Amino acid sequence: MKKYAKLKGIRVQCGLSQKMLSQCINCSYPVYNAKENGKVKFTADDMAKIRDVLSDKLGQPLTIDELFF
Repeated sequence: MKKYAKLKGIRVQCGLSQKMLSQCINCSYPVYNAKENGKVKFTADDMAKIRDVLSDKLGQPLTIDELFF
């Protein structure tokens, strides 16, 4: 199982691309791709922003632990 499989699954469920989330955390698409694939670590700020965006899209609260750990 990939490191961030749950994050990817929820991102896809919300209809968001990696490029869209890269814009939310102010990084380039290749950097976001490396983060989601476990090659580069997400910062705590990245995790909080992504949690907020995905929670808003789903209409239900998510935790950082649910998405990243």
